Amino acid sequence: MKRVLLSLLMLAGFNALQAQDSGNANANANPDPDGQYEPGRAVARISILNGDVSLRRGDSGDVIAAAVNGPLMADDRLLTSSNGRAEVQLDSANMIRIGPSSEVRFTGMDVRSFQIQVAMGTVTFRTLRPSQAQVEVDTPSVAVRPLRPGAYRVTVHEDGTSEITVRSGEAEIDSQRGGEHLQAGQTMDARGPAADAEFQVVQPVPFDAFDRWNDERDRFILSSQSYRHVSPAIGGAEDLDQNGQWVNDPNYGAVWQPTNVGPDWAPYQNGRWVWEDYYGWTWVSADPWGWAPYHYGRWFMGPGGWAWYPGPILASPFWAPAYVGFFGFGPGLGIGVGFGFGGVGWVALAPFEAVHPWWGRGFYGGFRSGVFANHTTIVNNASVAGAYRNARVTGGAIGVNTAGFGHGGQISSLNRSQIQSAGLVHGVVPVSPDRSSLRMSDRSVSGRYSQSSAQSFASRMQTPRVEHASFDQQQRGMQQMSRGNFSSPAGRTSGGVGGGGSGWNRFGGTAGGAYGRSSSPYARGGQAVRISPSIVAPRSNAAPRTNPAPRSTGNAHSSGGGSGHSGGGGHGGGHH
Repeated sequence: MKRVLLSLLMLAGFNALQAQDSGNANANANPDPDGQYEPGRAVARISILNGDVSLRRGDSGDVIAAAVNGPLMADDRLLTSSNGRAEVQLDSANMIRIGPSSEVRFTGMDVRSFQIQVAMGTVTFRTLRPSQAQVEVDTPSVAVRPLRPGAYRVTVHEDGTSEITVRSGEAEIDSQRGGEHLQAGQTMDARGPAADAEFQVVQPVPFDAFDRWNDERDRFILSSQSYRHVSPAIGGAEDLDQNGQWVNDPNYGAVWQPTNVGPDWAPYQNGRWVWEDYYGWTWVSADPWGWAPYHYGRWFMGPGGWAWYPGPILASPFWAPAYVGFFGFGPGLGIGVGFGFGGVGWVALAPFEAVHPWWGRGFYGGFRSGVFANHTTIVNNASVAGAYRNARVTGGAIGVNTAGFGHGGQISSLNRSQIQSAGLVHGVVPVSPDRSSLRMSDRSVSGRYSQSSAQSFASRMQTPRVEHASFDQQQRGMQQMSRGNFSSPAGRTSGGVGGGGSGWNRFGGTAGGAYGRSSSPYARGGQAVRISPSIVAPRSNAAPRTNPAPRSTGNAHSSGGGSGHSGGGGHGGGHH
């Protein structure tokens, strides 16, 4: 009862903060008050991998090795070899498990609707709990629509015929000429094109090793105790059980502490930054439990060590690519990547601290149009520890050489001297991705994959379709943004980057302040950059103002603009 009352109080406080941040009295009636979430941009999680599994990205067409905790989005395709299988969690209730020698296309991914095409192989679609999401699994002949929680096995053979078995639950099997109900324990064969499909009900498919694996996964997930402490909108909580413990904190209630980590471990240290369509720089954790604690909630240092607060249990959080505050540190090295600092740093956001989104419809629109607004603000000579509480914790600030950010560079914790003269980055980190930034791991693609030539699928559902900017467009846009806004002048003063001009300056204008204390112009490539005096008083090193409730959930689909504040989390990722 105490836990529920605490959640209600926190949720009430959060809603008030959300309305205040949005400047709209009706903000908490809209889960996305800033209007930055674009329909169809839900994100699923690759939760299990066995054997060789690859991902064909929908934005670039690149085939990369899949990785646990890798995000999966609209128009991505998952491919398994003859020894591979995988599980993809769409949200905490809905998931699809993919058998060997299969190709699955994720054609529609919205917060409350998922459309999946099985081009080849065997899958089991599993709805574990009651869900408001509408789901359709399409084959070349028929569309399978689960009507209630259950297990739905679908096989597409090499000749294009379909085999649908309802292990539990009930399904509607649709073609363009009509539909049929399929009950638990029944199997249907279907053949022919969707416009003129034929079907017959046949003997049920016998249980096999794939079904037994599905049952084992069901028992594991359904037995998880962590779902007692998190919002039902948060997926991946089952992995917390065996990798940590839930403890009671006097300020936040139930919080989770990882136990299988070293003494120098800190959040957002073990993993890599990957460039993802629409969301930009996205954290892919190498921690086996690293989905929920890095895409929802907040971290803080408690009496027993690092702890993750998932937010009010009654809230509906949104997925975000990460919950960190970025900063630049160290003098620029003239390495030509366009960022005016030698390193990119980040720190996990603590409860109460707002996220400055670097993703969203406004930002992504620039890739399509080629016209970019100001999406980055730098606060020069800033106190990182004054801005972010977790930066005061030894090892809490993490960083990498700018050339290695998003390119497989060595990530390490930073000491106090490294971040004394830093520039806080609010909004887009202006480091351009390359093809290596698309990789979720250092593994190369291995295994042999049989790709289907199927182009036509049965369908009844109308899910939002997304308009992709190609990866080449995104790369050119980031290069343009970084070159235009973050020229790295040669011949800096000894103050280095962030050494002076401690006010707010908009990049892309004539005002500077990020390049040293001198007011003399610096030249790079024949272009002068003049450093203007400060326009805002320096940021105080005092602790940040305490708000009445933790900002650990809420809208992260707020404006991609650099200076926009959001009340916390966002969850566009197929999780409602």
